[in-house]
Amino acid sequence: MSKRPTAIFVLGALLVLVSACGQAKAGTPLPKGDDAADYVGGKFEQIIGKLEDSITDTRDITNSLDAYFKFDDKWVHSGVTSARTGTPESRAVRHRSLKNPDEIIDTYTPADGAVEYTYLGPMYVQKGVSPTAWVSMPKPETGLVVPCAWGGVLTPCRMADSTVDAYKADKRAVRGAKSLGDGRTALTVNVPFDVFVKNKVEILPPSITSQVGPELKKAMVPTTITLNPDGSLVSFVMEAKFGGDGHQVELKYEFKFTGKASLQDMPRVPDASQITVLPDRAAMDEFYRRLGEAQGS
Repeated sequence: MSKRPTAIFVLGALLVLVSACGQAKAGTPLPKGDDAADYVGGKFEQIIGKLEDSITDTRDITNSLDAYFKFDDKWVHSGVTSARTGTPESRAVRHRSLKNPDEIIDTYTPADGAVEYTYLGPMYVQKGVSPTAWVSMPKPETGLVVPCAWGGVLTPCRMADSTVDAYKADKRAVRGAKSLGDGRTALTVNVPFDVFVKNKVEILPPSITSQVGPELKKAMVPTTITLNPDGSLVSFVMEAKFGGDGHQVELKYEFKFTGKASLQDMPRVPDASQITVLPDRAAMDEFYRRLGEAQGS
């Protein structure tokens, strides 16, 4: 099993432990700094090896991600919503650029059949990625064996990897835990920007990563994870604004579960005449090459 499924649920379980350790009064701060690290550290180590399969239990759920990154005057901003439901499972991901409304990529993997679908927004069709907006291709043979490879949770998995890596490198990364007024619990962790970059929370081009020097690498990205009273995840937010090495960085990544999914959250596939068929790996590779060129242009 890959590292990512473990990481995201290490966080989830760690937070459950934070919220379960005593019934703090509404708004009561829990331990901070070194005390917070001691508060959760021992239990963290006890549970880390038992969570590899936990991510597969999160079914029939919808979620959303708002992702914003700015480096000097260059910026990207996107919104991702996704849904997974049923047994066997159907999955859909909708990716929208909030900078260019024609930059759309949706993916749909129905439970039945041997193919999955991609819907391309006008920008990609105009740039010749596909002659039609809809494309079909064979389903991956491995299915959802590695859950964090699925686009609906890829970025939050990388956020979780970054938070766990920060904790492993320095337990003082856990800066505070607080019981909120409505019974929820919030945990704050400082993640070095260098860890954020290495885990590709945002996939940055070499033209930017080459400018990340020692000052930016050490800059901290405060990460806040909020839980319901029952320990379920409410939201996972990384947000920071800082400078260093002659550059300015601003970022905000907010992931949250938004409700119960159903088949009505899945898109309706058009008539076959409106779908470009990619029959094999060679055709898929060529499609992704053109897609990459369009995204980089």
